[in-house]
Amino acid sequence: VAIDLVIQDGETAETLFLLGDVPTEALAKPLIERLTQAGFDAEFEKTRTQWESFLGTLQVTTPDEAFDRMVNTWLPYQNLACRIRARSAFYQASGAFGFRDQLQDTLALMLQDPGLARAQILNAASRQFPEGDVQHWWLPRSGAGVRTLISDDVVWLAYAAAHYISVTGDRAILDEELSFLGGPELGEKHESFFQPEISEERSALYDHCARALDLAVSRTGEHGLSLILGGDWNDGMNRVGIEGKGESTWLSWFLISALRAMIPHAKARGDQTRAIAWEAHRRALKTAVEANAWDGAWYRRGYFDDGSPLGASENE
Repeated sequence: VAIDLVIQDGETAETLFLLGDVPTEALAKPLIERLTQAGFDAEFEKTRTQWESFLGTLQVTTPDEAFDRMVNTWLPYQNLACRIRARSAFYQASGAFGFRDQLQDTLALMLQDPGLARAQILNAASRQFPEGDVQHWWLPRSGAGVRTLISDDVVWLAYAAAHYISVTGDRAILDEELSFLGGPELGEKHESFFQPEISEERSALYDHCARALDLAVSRTGEHGLSLILGGDWNDGMNRVGIEGKGESTWLSWFLISALRAMIPHAKARGDQTRAIAWEAHRRALKTAVEANAWDGAWYRRGYFDDGSPLGASENE
């Protein structure tokens, strides 16, 4: 939209633009009329009040005014506006959901609005295949996305659910029933983009978390560490273990944390078989990390497919 304004010396002019997104012009007209009648000041006040309510939940005061501004305003504002509502950060310009991405982002706002995390945990769980793996990212309208070998995704669901419960006490979330996705397995491929079907199979969120953790537990390398496969949290390490033998110290630590958090929920639900198996693997991982990840100076980042260490003190 472009307009021409001719402003004489000493004059002022005011122009108001209304920006929105609706499917048809017919829907836009009454909306524009309502907003015009309400006036800019009234609508701006509603927006200001909404943000003040959200951001005012957590306020810190320190000797560093810039730090206060970052914690109190800028970081939560940027997270909600960019990462959760728009999903417009690097590599997400399409507005796609990232499995780990928006779980991380909503967990960071637990003090401001735990409902964001609850909704995203259920959203993410609905993008899981019966085998336990998930879509690494997906488009919200069509559901099309990528099935990958990225290894940390299957740990995030249980970690997020357990953290949410620890903060809110809302254990009922584990009983929420969700469908699985249906689609071709990867086979020899490292990733596959397709639009999956919605399976008739449904299960409680706890089962979704458990299947994902069981898959993570099964992905263990010869050093006893978690397999990195198509990349752990660091997507840039997608070639370290793409042949299926490379291992990740970071992912091992993360899985230890997620298992520790979920074992009490398994026991509470009478899932003793998993509770025992998860505790055994948690202990084995801790032993493997200290025996095979610590090199005497610092922890290695992991191992390449050929068994050579990644990030060892002897590396240049």
